[in-house]
Formats: sequence, C-alpha cells, structure tokens
Amino acid sequence: SKNGKALVSRQFVEMTRARIEGLVSAFPQLAEKAKHHTYVETETVRFVYQPLDGDRRSDDDDLYLLLLTNKASNIVEDIISIRLLAKVIK
Repeated sequence: SKNGKALVSRQFVEMTRARIEGLVSAFPQLAEKAKHHTYVETETVRFVYQPLDGDRRSDDDDLYLLLLTNKASNIVEDIISIRLLAKVIK
C-alpha cells in the first residue's frame, strides 16, 4: 500500500523478512519522486510497480503491485512481468 505495508509477499531468492520489510517500507517515499514512471531505482534494487485500480477509501489506501529486482535484471522483462501479474490479479 502507499503506507508501505505488504499484503502478500513471495520471494524467489533467499532474503530475510527484515530486508523485505525495509525495502517495502521505503517504497512510498521513492515512488513519490517518480510520479511519471512505473519504476524507481536505488543503488542496488529496482522497484517496478503498477497501481491496482479498485474501490479506494483514501489516497493512503491505494494498493500497488510491486516487483523488486536487482539492477542487473532486464527492465523490459520486468515491466512485462508486472503487467502480466496485474492481468492475473484483475
């Protein structure tokens, strides 16, 4: 969510819960800076995201589909992956 709370998480590489929670909690501030893109990068991580449409109670309740990858991954494939995931969810 926009508050940095994960509703569901799935990892395909070993990562501690604290690391995941730290990355997810950092997402809202990073996304604020990248209003015209669907991805944002730090020194080591790329956040590829897509807002999920639906009933919204307030701006703080906005939900995002978030894909975390390393910067060496192919961004085009990452964007395609998140779009496919969004179709499955909808």
